[in-house]
Amino acid sequence: MRTQPNSRATPPRLTTLVTVGVSATVLLTVLALLILVDHFALNYVEREAGQRLQQLSWQMRDALNRGVQKAGGDVRLLSELPQLRAARSPDEVRAVLDSLQRASPDYAWIGLAAPDGRVLAATQNLLEGVDVSNRAWFQAGRDGLYAGDAGPLSAAAETDDKLPASGAPWRFIDVAGPVPGADGGVRGVLGVRMSWGWARRLMHGVLAPAEQTDAAEIFVVRGDGQVLLGPAGMEQQRLQTASLALSHSGKSGAVRETWSDEREYLSGYSLTGQTGDAATLPWSVIVRQPLAVALAEARALERQILLLGAVLGVVLAAAAAVIARRYTRPFNQLSAQLERHSDAPDDAAGLPDSATIATIATVGSFHELQVLSGALARMVHKEQQHLAALRTLNEQLETTVAERTREIASKALQLERALAQEHTTQLLLQERAAELRAILDNTHDAFIALDHRGVVLDWNRQAEKLIGWRRAEMIGQPLGAMVLPPLLRRTCERDMQLLAERGPGAGASLSRRLELTMHHRDGQELPVEASVAYVPRSGGHVFIAFLHDISERKHMIASLENMALHDTLTGLPNRRALMQALPAALLRAQRSGKRCAVFFLDLDRFKQINDRYGHEEGDELLRQFADRVRGAIRKTDTVGRLAGDEFIVIVEMLGSDADAYEAADKLGPLLRQPFMLKTVTVALSASVGMAIHHPDDPQDVATLLARADRAMYAVKQRDQRQALS
Repeated sequence: MRTQPNSRATPPRLTTLVTVGVSATVLLTVLALLILVDHFALNYVEREAGQRLQQLSWQMRDALNRGVQKAGGDVRLLSELPQLRAARSPDEVRAVLDSLQRASPDYAWIGLAAPDGRVLAATQNLLEGVDVSNRAWFQAGRDGLYAGDAGPLSAAAETDDKLPASGAPWRFIDVAGPVPGADGGVRGVLGVRMSWGWARRLMHGVLAPAEQTDAAEIFVVRGDGQVLLGPAGMEQQRLQTASLALSHSGKSGAVRETWSDEREYLSGYSLTGQTGDAATLPWSVIVRQPLAVALAEARALERQILLLGAVLGVVLAAAAAVIARRYTRPFNQLSAQLERHSDAPDDAAGLPDSATIATIATVGSFHELQVLSGALARMVHKEQQHLAALRTLNEQLETTVAERTREIASKALQLERALAQEHTTQLLLQERAAELRAILDNTHDAFIALDHRGVVLDWNRQAEKLIGWRRAEMIGQPLGAMVLPPLLRRTCERDMQLLAERGPGAGASLSRRLELTMHHRDGQELPVEASVAYVPRSGGHVFIAFLHDISERKHMIASLENMALHDTLTGLPNRRALMQALPAALLRAQRSGKRCAVFFLDLDRFKQINDRYGHEEGDELLRQFADRVRGAIRKTDTVGRLAGDEFIVIVEMLGSDADAYEAADKLGPLLRQPFMLKTVTVALSASVGMAIHHPDDPQDVATLLARADRAMYAVKQRDQRQALS
């Protein structure tokens, strides 16, 4: 019998060491990735989220500034209108104010207050006769354009009965400015009270793309920290945050901070208005987002890396175990064979049992093992070598089949997940398409989509109401042939041709905003404002257009221009219109070779009649005088009121100077006839000064008017000397 070796502690197996080493390597790699994500990805995501919130704050700030600036512009425009500067009654002023309120529904109240603070006229007769001299808008509006926060309605309770019931207090913004009078003084103060509803619409418009997915919230905060506009439950509260303090310094940016609810937020901040400008409002605009929501993407990336590391560790550990078993198997086999050989009893000759020797196989993994196993293999029959090789090949085949089976199962699982993701994506696209259709059908503007040939691809409900054609009738039809006038149709076709020749690079120049005239289905012309955009696609491009009816705006502008060029008392062209008509008359005289004459008319003793019988009789006298002068000249000539009782007559196409004197002689007797006023009949004369412009004279309007003025005063002095003699 062979002597047994001394028993010792069993060392760890090679398979265990390889598996533990691979698992430790994977674990360290995953930990390193998590550290990198925490250091770089979180900071990057936080900066990106801060920039988005800062951009939202800028958008809200700019929208608020534009709203206040528009109200200030309307106040400037109204204050320059002759209807306000020289209005004779509150009804005339109220008509102009009501017209502006109908055009701008956000103006809850518009009124004109006299210099003493009493409201002369207002929309819907509200507050007329009330003393508003202690209001901030009146006191500041006398010196220049002013804008201020009117506060909750409790500070303006006189309008309670004009507003609908509301669960929240009403707020207003006051915009005011001085109105100059016809005599150059201050006629009064024009005040506009703008409803706070426009600011809420601005907030929802800016926040709509981000409030559902990013949980973003907008706060508009007054200088004392009171929340003017914000989420439910936060309005009228006071804030004390780092972002608010930074915005007061005029800066804009984003900061991480803890709010009063003990939650961490990312806050973007900016300040509206301009420092030192009384026509702007210094409000802080803060847009906040929960920090957990802002960093959600980075946290999700950490979880994905951790899950991937765990899966990778399990897979690599299993692969390491399989490989380790494969490479340590020859050592184990040889060790077992040697143990069996060592334990086998000796035969009669004192040699190991041949049956034990027959189980030893040759192993060729390493040189040392090859030498050792080769020495042992020479003791084994060749048949046993074949059996050992077949056994090894079978084991390798089983390992390969198991690995391929796992790979097929993994691929099948990935394919199943991809199909599920594709199905989810299709459902999401269908939902987004339905939402887009609902938005387009319920928008206030008409929406039209065209292909590269100008054929209608889409047509919403507002387009049906605006142009008259139903969607089913317009889809597939050329837009130009249906609704565009011929000239505009040719321009549109030329732009389409240009795009087809130059390719996608020319499309960006076609994206613009323009005003054009379209044809309604019933044949009427329809002025619209169109916003046209070029949208590239993988297979070409499309054009989208939003149309807005501007008929009412066109009519209002034309009416304002007409009122700006005519005298409100007599209906004649005013000084501004005369200063435009006279240069044109001189140019026509030069081109035609005919003479042109300017008559300067002034009523004698008008001031005595005005002082004796009152301004109403004086105004009636001026109207009758204007009618007589207008009736005494040709339709091709021009008569206008320069100022007070001074009138100008422009007579054109005169063949000689005698024709000018003949026209002047016709005016004298006609103007000396008695004037039948409302309460009295008066007789007075008019002094007429004349200046003749020859075709080769210099084109000097000021000199021509000065000559006529001097001639008029010479006639007036001559008449006075004759009366004294």
